[in-house]
Amino acid sequence: MAEDEVSEVIDPKPSPQPLASRALSTTWRALVLIVVMAGLALVLANSLRVYLAQAQEISALRADITAQNERIAELQDKLTRWDDPAYVRSVARVRLGWVMPGEVGYRVIGADGQPLEGGVMVTDEDAAQPDYWWDKMWLSVKTADAPAPVETEKPEDTRVIKEEPADQEEDG
Repeated sequence: MAEDEVSEVIDPKPSPQPLASRALSTTWRALVLIVVMAGLALVLANSLRVYLAQAQEISALRADITAQNERIAELQDKLTRWDDPAYVRSVARVRLGWVMPGEVGYRVIGADGQPLEGGVMVTDEDAAQPDYWWDKMWLSVKTADAPAPVETEKPEDTRVIKEEPADQEEDG
């Protein structure tokens, strides 16, 4: 009997574990692995959220910078126009109504007594807009659907003057 006990202790091959014991060990390992992965996901989710928020903010700021650069270029273009004497003359003619020596300036007065604006500055945006025939046609359709109201002129003085008979003047 002692030899059986000694042979069991010395036996190089361990006895196989029962099947239920191995399945339980695998389940615990999988459970621990899932818990560790969930913890990592929670830790990384916050960092990912911050990263995406900062990336969105950076793209918005880049768009703002681009818009500001375009605005700066537009303002510099307007500033360089003022260096051109022909542009200054045209602005003075239109906005201030100035004329060159020897020219005669005219002002057209409207029905309300105010001068009518005759000068129009053509900008690059206006020159770039082509006039399409279908736009003109659609405008005429809209105008035909809603004609301007017709104003009827009322006479200012509608008093009737009666003449008194001459007989009454002689009596009185």
